[in-house]
Amino acid sequence: MSLLLRPVLAWLALAWSGSAAAADSEVLLEFRDDAVLAELRLPLSDLATAFGRQLPASPLPVRGRLHADLARYLGAHIAPVADDGRRWCVELADMRVAVDAEPRVLVAHALLVPPAGISARRFVLSYDAIARELPGHATRLAIRSDWDGGVLASRPATIALLDAPRGRVAVDRADGGAWRGWLATCGLGLRQAADAGRYLVLLLVLALPAAVRSPVLLARVGAAFALGQTLALLAGAPGWFRVPGDILDTLAAGALVLAAAHAVRPLFGGRETWYATGSGLVYGLAAAGTVGALDLDGWQLIAAILAFAAGCALAQAAMLGGVLGIAALAGTYMRTRPARGR
Repeated sequence: MSLLLRPVLAWLALAWSGSAAAADSEVLLEFRDDAVLAELRLPLSDLATAFGRQLPASPLPVRGRLHADLARYLGAHIAPVADDGRRWCVELADMRVAVDAEPRVLVAHALLVPPAGISARRFVLSYDAIARELPGHATRLAIRSDWDGGVLASRPATIALLDAPRGRVAVDRADGGAWRGWLATCGLGLRQAADAGRYLVLLLVLALPAAVRSPVLLARVGAAFALGQTLALLAGAPGWFRVPGDILDTLAAGALVLAAAHAVRPLFGGRETWYATGSGLVYGLAAAGTVGALDLDGWQLIAAILAFAAGCALAQAAMLGGVLGIAALAGTYMRTRPARGR
């Protein structure tokens, strides 16, 4: 009996410890070239108790004296310090109540600026908002975006759980380089293309008749699709050009029907590359939101777009290579079949 109870008791202990370690608040860090942007997410009810005032649950931005008082309170509970002991500058910016979360939370943004000559990638952070007044309140500290560290906004990385007053944690992101961000975004593009569903089917239907005709035409179709998606990502990821999702779904479905009809009976013979470019444009616009959600700007956004497009192209090239291999095997079989019958 004891042998049967042990795994059950162990599971209950793990479940209890996991729930006990659940975070009440969150601090999400985004690393920039010369500063760190912190997003604070604090449950409204606990914050009101710690702050000593009732807080409005309206989704409108917090302004005026309440903003100044909250900024003063939060600023007294955030203290990034450099290795040499010098304090960083903390600037509280916009605040609002997020109504899409239950319980409701106050979302505040703070800019952490290091002293002159100090790297923005290494510091000691002291943070005890709410926890100083309500011991036991836990805060999850996570990296939401760090291009040089290979951490993207789509997959935040937790680095600490602060659950005591005067919580302190050393943040060291000194190691790394731009290549890590490029590789992470390339991997994101590869996964996105592998899960693209109807767009992969669309490319497959375009590729099959092209592979039967010649490997050169297959390569041209694949390159044209990649070119189209890259151009669309360059226009869509920064938000310059966007198309509603339902329109993109309709365009993709129509393109798939036409491609299937072309595979049975040529409809646009000699213009397959143009059709593949247009199909790539549709896919690129559909995928642009994934890159835009990484919340990058400047050269990092351009690098992310190109890396994401490269990852998509790698996944698509792997599929086209498989199509070419199948076409080659089928051709070999058809050529040798008459000889076997003699």
